[in-house]
Amino acid sequence: MNTFLSSSSDQDNGLPKWQQPEKVAGRVVLVGLVGTAVYFWGQILPFLVDMVFDTVKLGIGLGTLFVLFLLATNKRIHAGLWYAGQRILRSMAGIFVNTDPIGIMEDYIKNTEKEARKMDAEVTNIEGAHELVKRKLAANAAQVKEYLALADSATRQGERDAAESYAMRAAQVQDYSQRLQPMATTTANVTVVMRQILKAALRQIDGSKFKVNLLKDEYTLVKRTSSGMRAAMNILRGDPDKKYFFDLATDRVAEDMAQQLGQIKQAMRYSQEFVKEMDIQNGVMSEKGQRLLDKYQKGEFNAVLSDKPQAQPSNVLTTKKASDDAYSSLLD
Repeated sequence: MNTFLSSSSDQDNGLPKWQQPEKVAGRVVLVGLVGTAVYFWGQILPFLVDMVFDTVKLGIGLGTLFVLFLLATNKRIHAGLWYAGQRILRSMAGIFVNTDPIGIMEDYIKNTEKEARKMDAEVTNIEGAHELVKRKLAANAAQVKEYLALADSATRQGERDAAESYAMRAAQVQDYSQRLQPMATTTANVTVVMRQILKAALRQIDGSKFKVNLLKDEYTLVKRTSSGMRAAMNILRGDPDKKYFFDLATDRVAEDMAQQLGQIKQAMRYSQEFVKEMDIQNGVMSEKGQRLLDKYQKGEFNAVLSDKPQAQPSNVLTTKKASDDAYSSLLD
């Protein structure tokens, strides 16, 4: 109604909206309020941002302290970190060193084969040296014969100096050959011994290969069998950690069920008492109402006011007993 009147009065004035002072003042106040809100929002916004980031930092710090507390107090976490550290160190060691038992044996066989190849090359070198010594001895023997023949020829021709010179050279070559003879014997003996050692080493390498291959197959079969038996034992015995939590959950469920059953029985006892009382009251009121109706129908309504209470009828007792029996069966 007021709106209608005010609108009617505005129309009656016939002034433009920009010449109406109350609207201009309202707009100025509204712009001022908006500017004030923007100014104070710019003042309070950095505080809110700092507060949010400080809250986030506080949460991160509390979470870090909680994790450190668990690391310092929880034995299970200690054991997990210990096993994780061992696994990491073993993995890092596996990068540089073979930690697999079968791999270690295979590496040993490879190294032995490498040493056997080196030994075979050394035996070949010694045999070559022995051949050189033999050839040198044969050449020296031929040289000695040649010098002796020249010395004999010079002697027959009466050239004593030349004969002595050739004889001296033959003696030097013969001495050189005598010094080389032990080396030839040594190289021959060493060659024979090394060939025997190399032959034995190759036989041992072949036997080791056969043994490693057998152990590899047996180890693979045992691991597969052990994995299957471990799965069977996990089913029979259960994982200790998971079984512990399973027992805790079972006990918790049993306690919760016992508590809820106790609450149910207690509620049934309360409801039993309530229903008993209600049955009694309903039976009494029903009997009393029937008597009042009979007396009213007989015109004895004034005598109703002086009527004394009577004993409970048999149907009330029957209803009470039936209720008691029903609730007893539910509680059992």
